[in-house]
Amino acid sequence: MLYLSGCVRPEFRHPNLGFILSPNQGHKPPPDRWWAADNGAFSTATPFTWDRFERWLLPRLEAAGDRCLFVVTPDVPFDANGTLARWREYRTSMTQFNRPVAFVSQDGMGIEDVPWSDFETLFIGGSTAWKTGHESGALVTEARRRGKWVHFGRVNSLRRLRTAASMGGDSADGTFLKYGPDKNWPQLLHWLDSLETQPSLLLPHP
Repeated sequence: MLYLSGCVRPEFRHPNLGFILSPNQGHKPPPDRWWAADNGAFSTATPFTWDRFERWLLPRLEAAGDRCLFVVTPDVPFDANGTLARWREYRTSMTQFNRPVAFVSQDGMGIEDVPWSDFETLFIGGSTAWKTGHESGALVTEARRRGKWVHFGRVNSLRRLRTAASMGGDSADGTFLKYGPDKNWPQLLHWLDSLETQPSLLLPHP
């Protein structure tokens, strides 16, 4: 299982470590590392706009697009109906990036709500209770049955990382390294090493 960190430092290296970037960061994707492109919608500091997202993403895909795991479609955190409306608004525009598209699940979504045929990655968003509950579990099971990559958002403890792995996640992201990277890096290494005994899945190939 991959852990995607929002804190990008060249000295942070592990076979199971990648990075997740968003328009609210100044980072560029390391050319030899797995990374994912988030849309920044979870941030309340800077409201999402498509133009800003597109301007930020296109040069990064040009520089290191062959290592991009997925691009996250604009969503509305904790709002299933708002997320589905944004999906309908932007789904066609997402195809220009020519990378796997991630659809974000939110609290209350059922299997019948998810546009399964139109994306490659299921991103488990929403509240913590939702992400680790039976409803999300059913979505993960269906995603696995359909051969989708499964990603869990906002995972910031070993317990939650193990939960995501046990539910069938291929990757997870979190801000654990962002707040105290020097102190927390040895602890994250322990987390990643502890997961190496679990079966790993093949990375999506460009």
